[in-house]
Amino acid sequence: MKYALIGCGRIAVNHIKAALNNFLEIVAVCDVVPEKMDALLAKYDLAEDPSIKRYTDYRQMLAENDLTLVSIATESGLHAKIALDCIDAGVNVIIEKPMAMNMADAEEIIRRSEAKGVKVAACHQNRFNVAVQETRRALEAGRFGRLSHGSIHVRWNRNRDYYDQAPWRGTWSQDGGCLMNQCIHGIDLLRWMMGDEVEEVYGVTRQQFHDYLEAEDVGLAVVKFKNGAIGTIEGTTNVYPKNLEETLYLFGEQGTVKIGGTSTNNIDVWRFADAEAADADKQGLREATSNVYGNGHTSLFADMMEAIEQNRKPYVDAVAGRNALEMVLAIYKSQKAGAPVKLPLQDFASTDMAGEFISGKA
Repeated sequence: MKYALIGCGRIAVNHIKAALNNFLEIVAVCDVVPEKMDALLAKYDLAEDPSIKRYTDYRQMLAENDLTLVSIATESGLHAKIALDCIDAGVNVIIEKPMAMNMADAEEIIRRSEAKGVKVAACHQNRFNVAVQETRRALEAGRFGRLSHGSIHVRWNRNRDYYDQAPWRGTWSQDGGCLMNQCIHGIDLLRWMMGDEVEEVYGVTRQQFHDYLEAEDVGLAVVKFKNGAIGTIEGTTNVYPKNLEETLYLFGEQGTVKIGGTSTNNIDVWRFADAEAADADKQGLREATSNVYGNGHTSLFADMMEAIEQNRKPYVDAVAGRNALEMVLAIYKSQKAGAPVKLPLQDFASTDMAGEFISGKA
């Protein structure tokens, strides 16, 4: 299967690794900075491979190659435009989170991909974490009973050096703040586990320690789900001195699970009324990871390849990407309005938050 990568920055190593692990034929890479392509390929001893073409214009790459699959790992503000161009070219696409920066683009990606018969996967790879998959199986088997409430806590650190590496980070047009960048994976997991259908979101965000950015560095929210359950969200990049945890709690009538670790990769608590012998293997489960992005990219790529071959929806499809984005934008809109926001969210964009944290406003 012929594959190409657009964007060769920080997260791109996981995309190339996933492509290699799945034996994709890497036809081309693309980045506006040629040195980034060189550095990325060198990490995998591919720098001298003459079969891998290099482009600084992704449109030219799409036009000159018969591609089956592209993954997008650029700055977030470019995701939607590139994805739509890939869809128009008939190329299946994996889009790094967030899928878009506004609801209109997310809805258009869904509409156009369905019309064109193109597969789209949103890169919420933590759904493939071993701990998450075990919990999902228990949920689908009804072991929790009726859900009461759940929460996600993303308590990470991002310092000045991180933002200086890429000036687009922390801007409303290209990135958003901690909720959109660092916390959206956990927000995706919470919504997915709690039943997806959301009635209302009330959020508060602040910019506490990163006054050189446009966007928030801490956000909290209460979520009312249509099934009667309640969710809470806490996300921040203000934890000293380094990443502390990304933790998901689920509380049901007959079950309690806490998924912990730095990126929801461990099972810290596993308790069910219908205890099984196999439960002993779940309590204390630890999945080793080499970085905070976990191991899920390889599984997400494998699922996307299978979805293309079997002509089915990817496990994490464009609707999933839209739903995660909607949650973050609803928190932003709630902060801006100072009031709860009803879902579904109509057209709202991260750029609608421009000026929110000008000194003295929030």
